[in-house]
Order: sequence, then structure tokens, then C-alpha cells
Amino acid sequence: MMSLTIETFRELDDLYAAPGTRVQAARLAAAIPHHDVAQWLSARVCNPAAEAYLLHLFSAASTPSPRAARQYHRFYRQLTLHLHPTIRRDIIGEGEISQVTALAGAAFSCWRHPDTGRPMPVVYKKMPPFPGHADAEEYAASYRIYNTTLRDTVGIHVPHFDARIVERDGRAIIYVIQERLPSDSVCHVILRTASPAAARRLFRLILREYEKLYRYNCDRAADDYEVGLDGQSPNWAVVDYGGDPESISAHSLAYLDTNVPMLRAGGRDVVSTDVYFQSLPGSARWLIKRLKLDEEVMDRYFQLRLIILDFLGNLIVQHRPDLVPPLVEVSNEALSGPLAGARLAPFTVKEVEKYYRSDVTIWRLWRSLKLFGAISDDVSAGRWRSLFRIGAVYRIWTR
Repeated sequence: MMSLTIETFRELDDLYAAPGTRVQAARLAAAIPHHDVAQWLSARVCNPAAEAYLLHLFSAASTPSPRAARQYHRFYRQLTLHLHPTIRRDIIGEGEISQVTALAGAAFSCWRHPDTGRPMPVVYKKMPPFPGHADAEEYAASYRIYNTTLRDTVGIHVPHFDARIVERDGRAIIYVIQERLPSDSVCHVILRTASPAAARRLFRLILREYEKLYRYNCDRAADDYEVGLDGQSPNWAVVDYGGDPESISAHSLAYLDTNVPMLRAGGRDVVSTDVYFQSLPGSARWLIKRLKLDEEVMDRYFQLRLIILDFLGNLIVQHRPDLVPPLVEVSNEALSGPLAGARLAPFTVKEVEKYYRSDVTIWRLWRSLKLFGAISDDVSAGRWRSLFRIGAVYRIWTR
């Protein structure tokens, strides 16, 4: 038997991924004896049915047909899964709306960079369930429009994106898929150790992105069409970050929080805000509507001054209150310079501190209601041990 390794199959996968080398890849695959592949799989794959399926996929990819590349990619993805049964799902973050996860524990390469064809690490953002497939399709379409608009029209760089819909128990769940950037390049991580001077330079780069959004919305004002974003520091990453906050100068930024399509037409949200409150109990959703908290939360993503104020207030959340005074100064410089056309009132440190206290109260209320909703669902299903989680409400309001 010829010397087959996982690297052999990985190199073939790379060749199949590039349009110019697909014929060469098919010839190389055809040159590997069918018997050798069968023996190699038999020694490594425990499931006979999976072994036969993998062999079928490899055989289909060995012919120079238009479907060969797709078949081989399917073969390699399934092979990776069966050779690395310890693949685990790591929860990276638990947002107010989505859960962010990544697959770890193996060279998992089911996603490829659309430009280079190389394996691309991704994160999966699980959205709240939708009542039906049509609603999920509509949301996914809005998600793609939002990302495309930010990237191609507004001029804000976003990581490569996609979306998949999975149906379970009569409900549709969307997994938003996004290229994963290095964790140390995310701005709130950088700001943990950045000096005031480095923080100023980084914030000026972020303000430049806000300016792009402002100018786009001004240009579309006649159409009564708006694009919003959540401009807090955890939602920005420095592209090609070298690891030293003090060296940041003319870097470009990538906007990460693209799973919520913040689009407004005619003053109304293109995507109903109801989808963001699916995880809350019905009484909580009614209360939020009654108090108009949903409008208050969403408005901050469309009003330039509130976007900046939200960023400044989040500095306290990120344990860098010392950066508030210098970045308030940078904000006011921008309001009297590139953003002077918006005619916005300057910021004060006291205003930022007041906003922070109000913002924390809103999100504590949100998290408490979300927790009560989860406990209620568990108790309804007979999982009474979930009542012990009520103590977490105390931690939400005291930490």
C-alpha cells in the first residue's frame, strides 16, 4: 500500500479548492489505488457504513467532472469528522441575542476563504428560534443585505459571512457564520493594556468608521433609509494586529457584530424587534413593549451621538474608566471637526457616567428577564432543579 496520510488528503483538498488545479487534483486522486484508500479507511474509521460512504465519495471525486471538487470537499469534511471524534463545541460568548460558538479539537476545515480557497476558521452565532422557515429565510436575507451594504456601500469592513437554517421541532434556527479573527485583535482586549495615547489613536480609527456611517445615512436621508451599528469596543477588531497596542496607527478595522440586521426604512425597522425578545417570557415581552425599552435600545444604534456615547460608557464596563476623559476629548474634537455637520452637543465625563449607570440597569433587567424565562421553560418541562438558578439574579444585580 502506498504511504497515505491525512496530509495527503489535505493537500488534495487544497488543490480541489483552487479552480486552476482541479483537473490536476482529480488526476492525482485517480492515481491512488482504490484498494489502498479502502485499507487506509478500514484501519482508521470504526463505522463500516461511514467507511463505505467515504470510499464512495472519494471514488466520485477521482473523475474530472464538474462535481468532483464538491464531492471531494464533502469527503474530506466527513473524513475529518470521523478521524477526530473529539471535536468539541467551545462557547466563546453569550450575547443578549445570540450564542457565539466555535468548533475546536481538530483541523476542522469545512469553511474556506472565498478569495484564497484556504481553510478558514469561523464562529457560529446561534440566533433565537423562528416560528417558521419563511420567517427565518426573510431574516437571513436581511442579514446578507446588511453585511453587503456595510461592506460595499458604507465602506466598513466586515469578516466573510454566511448563514444556515436548521429546522428542529417545527421551529427554524439560524446559525450566522462569520470568519473568526484573532481574539487579541478585538478592541476591548487591546484597550485592557493600552496606554491613553494608544487608546486615543485606536478611538480615532473607530470614529472614522462612525463617520462613514454618518455620511451614508446623510446621503440616504431623502430615501428615509438608515443603517445602524453597535459601536462598542468588543464589536471592532484591528486587521493584521501585531500584538502591541502602542504600534497601532493607520490600521484598518473590521466590524464584528453583524448578526443583527440594523436597517430602517421609512422610520421602521426592516426586521421586527420581536425576534430579539424570543428568549424572554411572554409577560416580559409585553412589559418591554409597554415601557418602550425595545425602542430605546434600538435607537442608540442609529443615532450618531448615542453610538459614540455608548462606546464611551462601555469603557467603564471594560474596567477602563481612566480612558473616559481623554476619549471624551477626542470625541469632542471629532464633533467640531469631521462630524461638525451633524451639529451634535459635546460630551462631558459626567454625562458618560450617568449613561453608564442607566445602561447597566437596562441590561441587568434584560438578563434577569431572560433568566426567568429559561427557568420557567425548564420548570414547565419538569426540570425542577432549574429553580436553583434563581440565585443568579442576585449576582446579576450585584456584580
